[in-house]
Amino acid sequence: MPKTLFGTTEKSNFILNMKYETVRKWINGLLCTALLIVCIGSMFMTFSEKASWAYGAFLYAAGFSCLLFYIALLMRKDISIKENPSAFLIIALSALAFASYYRVVLSGGSSDAVNTAMLGEMGRYEGLLSIFAYFGIFLLASAVMRHSTIQRAFDILVGIGVVGAFIAVMQHIPWNFPSKFRKLPALLLLKNVHLSSGLSENPIIYGSFLTVIGGVALSGALYSKNILRARIYGGAAALLFLTGLFTSSAVPLIGMGSALLIAVIVEFTANKGGIKFEEGLLKSSRKRLAAIIAAFAVIFGSVFALQGVYLRDKPIAFTDCYNNLFITAGPSLINEDNLWELGAKRSITLIKEQPLLGVGPDSMASYQKSRTDDLMIDGIDKSYNEYLFIAATRGIPSLAVYAALLVMTVVKLFKGMKEFSSDREKWFRAALLTAVLAYLIQAFFSVSAVTSAPYFWLLMGIAWSDIKEKSK
Repeated sequence: MPKTLFGTTEKSNFILNMKYETVRKWINGLLCTALLIVCIGSMFMTFSEKASWAYGAFLYAAGFSCLLFYIALLMRKDISIKENPSAFLIIALSALAFASYYRVVLSGGSSDAVNTAMLGEMGRYEGLLSIFAYFGIFLLASAVMRHSTIQRAFDILVGIGVVGAFIAVMQHIPWNFPSKFRKLPALLLLKNVHLSSGLSENPIIYGSFLTVIGGVALSGALYSKNILRARIYGGAAALLFLTGLFTSSAVPLIGMGSALLIAVIVEFTANKGGIKFEEGLLKSSRKRLAAIIAAFAVIFGSVFALQGVYLRDKPIAFTDCYNNLFITAGPSLINEDNLWELGAKRSITLIKEQPLLGVGPDSMASYQKSRTDDLMIDGIDKSYNEYLFIAATRGIPSLAVYAALLVMTVVKLFKGMKEFSSDREKWFRAALLTAVLAYLIQAFFSVSAVTSAPYFWLLMGIAWSDIKEKSK
């Protein structure tokens, strides 16, 4: 008998009755489509003069579609939640996020505070719905069943990275291309250029964006036997690094620098003697690595010589609102602390006040707005430390569960390196390790947002996938 749901007709339950091969194609198509939808949403956020929470709808459409299909896979028994311990942690994170949201509702907060907890703060939109959407992308990615799906997802990711980097270059040129960030006079030869933010709404979050995609690009450039793909990935990695310097922020350097360092460690530990190739001028992974390091050095030297690399925290490196990162439109007249330190201090204050459920998803700013004491002075809407931000907005238990998920994922990634060592065509294992670890390092200096986090959660989910098909 065909499977049906709640006694409905067979035609209305076509997903439940799909062939196994068809299901694999649907996972492939849905994940790739989700990536493109998220990218389109980022474009709307970048080029619109008036930001709106409605742009989060792009992420919601992608994430909840993935979640619904994952539930269908469970009903079909193609996958088992018992065999995926990460799913239990995702359920726990979902429950805690939901409880944090309802703390805001039951505390008698204003309608604006409740809406912010649901939809997120303007410019980041990482409220309860976005968190659930991330989890949907993660869960479906953990159900990936073949290597070709991962390769397509990587190709799309690198393509999105190139598009974002091209926009970042256009933003940097001193002309009338839409850009919300202007660099203060700190250049040597070039004057009046803009800070680049790509498709990430602000320069710091762009550092997170290029870190997660740059990690994938570096590994593909080093290990792909397809010479065209290796060249495209290598060029993309160099372009991402270049535009990271255009942010005048240390975050892209930390992120891309970590990715490059991890790639070097992987090369000299998992690849004794390196990988040999038959095509191209660079016929080994060691030579490719040397070329990438040389390219990064030339890029850094050229940018430093032409315009300088301004890395101080105040007032450029952490820029969110014209000249400063405060919720208000201008620099503070009272507190002159650098904003990374201010964000950390403010987060710790909020953690002490609401340790169990936090002040509400993405509600750091709205919670301070409701106060009449000194928290109103120099109100700040994010920590620029993702771990402190989670604890402040969703509570210490949420941070603990998230940390457990990260530790388990990293352990699984290191175990996957054994597969890469025995089968060098499984270089996606190295790419996952590089991108995820680099993102976790830079997260101490940045914060999650809808323009960067979906790509990270996708890679995290793939790390939990059970690939049953040998690469061809």
